[in-house]
Amino acid sequence: MRNYRGVFSRMGESLLERLVEDIKEELKKRPDDPELLFKLGVGYARLGKIDSAREVYKKLRELDPEKAKDLLDRIYEV
Repeated sequence: MRNYRGVFSRMGESLLERLVEDIKEELKKRPDDPELLFKLGVGYARLGKIDSAREVYKKLRELDPEKAKDLLDRIYEV
C-alpha cells in the first residue's frame, strides 16, 4: 500500500502545525505545564518531528514521569 497524501492529509497536517504553534504560545505563559508539554510532544511526533518530540520528553520526564512514559510510547508507537 502506498503512502497517500491527498488534500485531507495536507489539511490535517496544516491544522496540526497550527495546534503545535498555539501550544508553544501557551507554554510561554505556563512553561512547566505537563499537559501542554505532553500535547506538544504528541503533536511533534505526529508531524514526524521526532527530535523535537524527544526534547519535549526530556523536559516532561523531570516534571511528570508518567506522562513522559506515555509520550515516549507515542513517539515510538509502542
